[in-house]
Amino acid sequence: MLRRKTVLIALGLTLIALLAVTAASQVQRSEIQVFFSRVDNPQAAIVQALDGAGQSVHIAMYYFTDAKLADAVVRAQQRGVQTYVYLDKSQVNQQYAQARYLAARGVPVRISSNSAIMHNKFAIIDGSTIITGSYNWTKSAYQRNDENLLIIHRPDVAECYKQRFADLWMREFDLAATQAVRVN
Repeated sequence: MLRRKTVLIALGLTLIALLAVTAASQVQRSEIQVFFSRVDNPQAAIVQALDGAGQSVHIAMYYFTDAKLADAVVRAQQRGVQTYVYLDKSQVNQQYAQARYLAARGVPVRISSNSAIMHNKFAIIDGSTIITGSYNWTKSAYQRNDENLLIIHRPDVAECYKQRFADLWMREFDLAATQAVRVN
């Protein structure tokens, strides 16, 4: 009898813990969305966020080869959204890089001066939403890799990212490489 009571108590506590976690995740879903490649659709979530931008889009991305995401960035630019893209130096000559495509369509693009790699992967939408995670903006990230993506709707967190983006954009860019992606 004592053993049965112990099992019931343990099950009850487990159920309470599960309910608490479920309630907490439901509250946080409005602030934080979590996506995993090959399971969820991070690409669609990024496109939706970019298509919903009304004021600004600032992107710092290590690898950017996904044409669908590049098209969403161009659509934002064409709607009058202030759009800026900061990329790793590998994107100057990488075969499928979207740097030249974006620049040719009027999107300001700058290339990192970091002699190693600029491994950031984030976007700031309208100064209040962050898109970040291991997810590079590539077709491989969408179709083959195991990647994660967070969309965080928190202006206080966005402020930290905005400050870092401003530093990268204003001080840490390679002028010659930046000019190279603008020349077709």
